Amino acid sequence: MNSVVLCEGGTDAILLSYYLNKVSGWEFSKKAPEHIDIKQSEFDQSINWYKRGDDRLLICGVGGKDKMSSFFDEKILSPMIKSEAFSKIILILDRDDKTIESIESHSSHLFIPIVTEMKNDCWIDNNYYDAFGIKRTVSSLLIVVPTKHQGALETLMLDAIAEDPYDAAIVKDAGDFVDRMQKSASRYIPNNRMRLKAHLGVTWAVQFPEKVFKLIDEQIQSVPWENYEVLRNCFHQLESI
Repeated sequence: MNSVVLCEGGTDAILLSYYLNKVSGWEFSKKAPEHIDIKQSEFDQSINWYKRGDDRLLICGVGGKDKMSSFFDEKILSPMIKSEAFSKIILILDRDDKTIESIESHSSHLFIPIVTEMKNDCWIDNNYYDAFGIKRTVSSLLIVVPTKHQGALETLMLDAIAEDPYDAAIVKDAGDFVDRMQKSASRYIPNNRMRLKAHLGVTWAVQFPEKVFKLIDEQIQSVPWENYEVLRNCFHQLESI
């Protein structure tokens, strides 16, 4: 059985691959299934295969939510129609300042005609017809990050870090610092999206000063995300892939 996770960018993909390895045993695989030709070298973002027994999982950081539909049409649609390439499709989107309902409505139109309905934190069976006119079924899952309030993946990660009271104080002070800096550093922190990234970066710089120059994937992999309740609550449906 093959599944595909579509997320916005490389940071999302790194966190998800780490998390699914720890909680569900998915291991990185250099080889893709023979009948699915989707390769890392074709994209700027993260495109990697994972394996667990006979099952395969593709995690794609497509380069932004505005590229979801075009990526699906160019790379996922044809294998689905021709060979029923994936039995599960998972979409992970930042909430930003939108409502869950508006994201559900938008997501339900991204992957037509394969997927026509998506609900946050809920598996939905969608029917479609393959190249031979045979009716097929694919299960879809939408995960909006975070669910309980506005924000993005960085918000979820900060919420997780703040579960520890000691680290919660660091998260708060780091946020206050970035707020004070945002005006004078507007060239580097021009909007709330960049503010969130700066907030997480400053938090990590305080927590792990010896690792501040390491790459983002090394930073992410140094934190035991699988132990944080807020991440387990957000990603619990992924354990059924």
